[in-house]
Amino acid sequence: MPPGGGAVWLASFPKSGNTWLRLLLANVLSNQDKPVNINSIPLKGRSLVRRTYIEDVTLIDTDLLTLDEALLLRSRMAAVIIAEASEDENPLFVKTHDAYCTLPECEPLLGRHNRSAAKALYIVRDPRDVVVSLASHMSYPIDEAVRRLCMDDHFIPDVHVVTTHLPQHLQSWSRHVTGWNDQTDVPVHVIRYEDLRDEPVSVFGAAVAFLGLEVPRTKIEQAVRFSDFAELQAQEAQNDFRERPPGATAPFFRKGRASGWVDVLTKQQSAQIVATHGDAMKRFGYL
Repeated sequence: MPPGGGAVWLASFPKSGNTWLRLLLANVLSNQDKPVNINSIPLKGRSLVRRTYIEDVTLIDTDLLTLDEALLLRSRMAAVIIAEASEDENPLFVKTHDAYCTLPECEPLLGRHNRSAAKALYIVRDPRDVVVSLASHMSYPIDEAVRRLCMDDHFIPDVHVVTTHLPQHLQSWSRHVTGWNDQTDVPVHVIRYEDLRDEPVSVFGAAVAFLGLEVPRTKIEQAVRFSDFAELQAQEAQNDFRERPPGATAPFFRKGRASGWVDVLTKQQSAQIVATHGDAMKRFGYL
């Protein structure tokens, strides 16, 4: 990928810090002298899941598609979007919660493309904290969030529910994190959420450097200040956040701290997560 150009996957399991990463990038690329508006993030991107966008581009009524057909359509669109992005001198950011996997037709869910056409920033978070945040975000009981974290056939939104977005195929937390990090199609830079919280300037700076973007340290520091959780919470309190699920009672930018699960999960719930995801948790430093 030429320095500064091409497609950039912003990939994660839900509630792992993807939105925070997008805001950090928006603030570092913005020429503003104030934090970007959380409801109008000035980051060049494309959606592979928003029905209205997909229907406008393809002229296909997505309500008529089966799940397999919808996923295949998304795969074909991803290939086209990445091919177009590779011709641009500016990066195109594509947020995804999809696992890196293959469809029944042997097509990659995220499209076929040359290795040089895209890069990926993958943000990973302790699955025990993911469960707590997911339960709050979706108004699930904790046990339901734990169950979903362990499902290999996991989609959001649920496949039987028609929403403004087409389903994304998550798989389980373990398969998601190992799938993205073991694939060889796209160069990937891993960001641990906890490290980003502890050392935001150095960790985010390394991610920016991986993308080939030449950004002075002062700009990195400013982006970190502008994306501070207190700032994001203040903006949400004043103007809400349009990406918050309809009917949600908890704020989107809830706490953002690490190891909060200790005060929330029962020993049984924590043990179930470790029993299912222990190998991947050890790999990424959570055990």
